[in-house]
Amino acid sequence: MSKEIDPGACPVSREEPVSREEPMSREEPGVAPSRTLRFWLDPANIAVRLGQAGPVVRTKTGPAVAFQVNDPSLIRKVGCGEEIFQFWSADPCLRGFAENGFPGAEGQAHRDRRALMKPALAAPRLTDLGPSVRDSTERLIADLPTDRPVDIPVEMSRLVAGLVIETVLHSAISPDTLTALARARSVLSARVFWTYALSPWPWVPVPRRRAFRRAFATLNEAAREVYARHRPDADGNDVVSVLKRASEDRPDVALHDVRALLFAGIEATASTLSWACYELGRHPDHQAAIRAEGDAVLGTDAPADTIRPGLMPFTAGFVKEVTRLHGIPFLVRRPRHATHVGDQPVPAGALVTLPLGALRRDPARYARPDEFDPLRWSPEARPPLSPAALLPYGIGPRYCPGAAASDILVPVALASLVRSRTLRTATTGRTVRVSLDLTPTPKGLAMVATPREPCPPAPGQPPHEQAAPVRRH
Repeated sequence: MSKEIDPGACPVSREEPVSREEPMSREEPGVAPSRTLRFWLDPANIAVRLGQAGPVVRTKTGPAVAFQVNDPSLIRKVGCGEEIFQFWSADPCLRGFAENGFPGAEGQAHRDRRALMKPALAAPRLTDLGPSVRDSTERLIADLPTDRPVDIPVEMSRLVAGLVIETVLHSAISPDTLTALARARSVLSARVFWTYALSPWPWVPVPRRRAFRRAFATLNEAAREVYARHRPDADGNDVVSVLKRASEDRPDVALHDVRALLFAGIEATASTLSWACYELGRHPDHQAAIRAEGDAVLGTDAPADTIRPGLMPFTAGFVKEVTRLHGIPFLVRRPRHATHVGDQPVPAGALVTLPLGALRRDPARYARPDEFDPLRWSPEARPPLSPAALLPYGIGPRYCPGAAASDILVPVALASLVRSRTLRTATTGRTVRVSLDLTPTPKGLAMVATPREPCPPAPGQPPHEQAAPVRRH
């Protein structure tokens, strides 16, 4: 449902062309990053230099000193060392956003809150999530226009918000609030990013204050609706029921936790599905392969225990490859006191970045690292790759509590979407940039989602074998 969302997750300098068929004019980024920031934020650039830069690199941008950790073992040590390294959302500059929710808690209070939610979000409890995700996806995408381009990040935010609310939080909100929440996501995300990014310079005004206040009010209204319209599971052990029981004397705490789960679930998952749509537009053969798997697994008469990503290996690999190329470029930590990272002394409060994007493009680990190739995750691929190396849900004590739900929700929702619609890029030659949000999201991605056209099988060929993906070399 929600990855570890990090304010460092914004590749400002990267631009992706929708099509190379026509010459294109590139729009200049709204913010011109320094050379230091370009080094941090370009995963391919960092990956090439990993072996040259050393395990820890000290950089400086104005008065802000930062340290980039390039060694995988040190990355895990920093990411897991909550006693020494502070997570971004616990920073005082974000207290107004986190309030009493679990993301802003630290130490034992944070561990206790996560332990409370863990059984409700654990994989054994979510075995029947697939059918509800399929059904909710089909209902939510029924409103997608067929006669005009749609804004993919907004529509994926609406889809994910509805899925998280209906299938994970067991609740509902009004259609108007759902639409408003989908449009508020990018405003909330950008505001939190800028609040944290500009914290070393408190005199610099954070942009879009009024828009953020309206978006934050929308998020609060959505959380209140989820809280009020919650439908408990029969055993009363779903995550919202658990939070309510544990906070009977302080309902505001449970409400803030619901808001945190809602925002985090939409933020990261909407980004993943938006980039998935982008890659589907670039690779129609992959779109056909996902559709074939969906037809074989997601039928309305399929038993609940068969609707799971494990039976859709290409779709699951496609999602992993989207995460590898478009996932959060790096995590951020700050040491609570002066310490050492490897042999490098690091002062208290300095920015420590963990470049996950560089690890995901490391040529020593991935053949053709800049190529989008879902088949590298095939069970038959040799040598086999470990999905854990992607660190898709963060690391250490802040590992995403909704990881098990997300592992089901994203592939099933993507396959359900492709079974119903055919996605194609609205305008060839248009540049897709990356937004300045908490998680990298395609900016300016408009696509047409036309109803699926039936494709009869070739003579003697079962329907599920029609669309074998083509490996690109």
